[in-house]
Amino acid sequence: MKKCCWTAVDDKRYYPTGTHIMVNSFRRFHPDIDLVVFRQDTADKIMRDGVTWYNAKPNFAERLFDYDLIANMDADHVITGRMTEVFDNVDYDVAAPMNFNDYENTSVENVTEEMFLQGGLIASTNKDFWMKWMERNVDAMKYKCRENDIMNLVIYNDMPQLKLKVLDKEKDYYGCKSLNRESEFYLQEGKLMCRKEQVLCYHHAKGGQFPKLDFDNMPFTPEVKVWLKSLSYGQSYKMTAI
Repeated sequence: MKKCCWTAVDDKRYYPTGTHIMVNSFRRFHPDIDLVVFRQDTADKIMRDGVTWYNAKPNFAERLFDYDLIANMDADHVITGRMTEVFDNVDYDVAAPMNFNDYENTSVENVTEEMFLQGGLIASTNKDFWMKWMERNVDAMKYKCRENDIMNLVIYNDMPQLKLKVLDKEKDYYGCKSLNRESEFYLQEGKLMCRKEQVLCYHHAKGGQFPKLDFDNMPFTPEVKVWLKSLSYGQSYKMTAI
């Protein structure tokens, strides 16, 4: 199976968003997975005819349809472990983390707060999913969470036949589930933990707060801050061409 992960960011927010941290930490734990960073040149081609940063994810994903598994991660992630349930145990049509957390929750139509999926990390092996999401995204601006709401409606209502994996519903952390638990993070045998579950990635995901992933000014313990900063230490690599 040919697999990739991608993120997208405009030039002015590359560093304030923490993209360099996302890139370096991803490569540390996933050197075998192609990583694509869409920059301003691609965004300029996509952002037209009603497509904006609020409804463009499937449009970016469409450019990677030669892959069997396409995973998207927002650029304000720090990856803290091997994301096995995304890239190794590929037993799903679509996979995403739960959004339900101690910081802020949301719902849309018949999708409850407990059901709502966080689109900051979304992976799929089904190209029809991306195309249906793109089709429905023309209405994204009518919704509070824009394309994240649309994504949930597509998964739960439009395409219920898809095999859905909620990455961290039963255990561990793959995104927003850990928000407002940062002070509870601790290290155990080289793993980042919280409430006896492993944190595989952390999504800043707090609106327009910049800079993101500014570990020194976030409520982690001193030991965790040092460890997180070590993950973004620069590493040389060859990024796969698209």
